[in-house]
Amino acid sequence: MPTGSCLCNSVKYQYKGEVITTAVCHCKTCQKFSGGSSVNFLIPHDHFRITSGKPKEFNHTHETGMHMTMHFCDNCGVMLYKTADRKEFQDAVVLLAGTLDEPNALDSAAPDAEFFVGERAKWWRPVEGAKQLEAFT
Repeated sequence: MPTGSCLCNSVKYQYKGEVITTAVCHCKTCQKFSGGSSVNFLIPHDHFRITSGKPKEFNHTHETGMHMTMHFCDNCGVMLYKTADRKEFQDAVVLLAGTLDEPNALDSAAPDAEFFVGERAKWWRPVEGAKQLEAFT
């Protein structure tokens, strides 16, 4: 069962089953909270659980109008996952893949899509084989 945590290990999680989709997001919101673009795993909400600690929440209205809740460690500040009211994200957790504990976790999960490619840094090459999308589908 894959596990992950924040930098200080105060908040830990695990999930079971397969990832629904993997995507890189270049939207302004992702750029702000991650310091760049973010790599995300979409996980069914009922397959995800916090195993240690309690994340703090920050509510934000995304530039598309959807309402998001960012879940992060109140000690080290690392954002672990997001939830949102957009139809495709209801009943799911948008997990920040860089918080996984497995050192090579990203090696086996090439992104299926890139979102907000018009906001991607010009030097960042498109991910080969990933759908290139201007917004969420």
